[in-house]
Amino acid sequence: MAAVGVAERDLVVTLPATHPMARRSSLRLADLVDAWWIDAADVAAPLVALRSLAGTDGLRSAVFYEGTDAGGLLALIAAGHGLAVMPDDQPLPVGVVGVRLATPRLVYRIELLHGRHASDPAAWLADNLRAS
Repeated sequence: MAAVGVAERDLVVTLPATHPMARRSSLRLADLVDAWWIDAADVAAPLVALRSLAGTDGLRSAVFYEGTDAGGLLALIAAGHGLAVMPDDQPLPVGVVGVRLATPRLVYRIELLHGRHASDPAAWLADNLRAS
């Protein structure tokens, strides 16, 4: 199995516009250890991965969101139920802001997976996906 990168997007911390850290230009994951988080592994960065990156189990779940709709997650964030880490190209509703995550730098990467013998068609497809 081989992988070809198609796109990469920075991740941001999405938080209510009323949050005390909402006006910062960037945040460190360590700044948010005591914050309440929404555990939404199918829509946002999984908390288990963020805990590992932060080297702590201090990132606590306030809410478990089992849905796959980013709009539902963002509504929970706007209502003040917690924070999440999401791609920076996600359209944010009124009441939610995205603040760049300075440390660690996290990215959302889209890859095309293919077998070893499909490199020419996979490269063609990846090029066309990048162009769109």
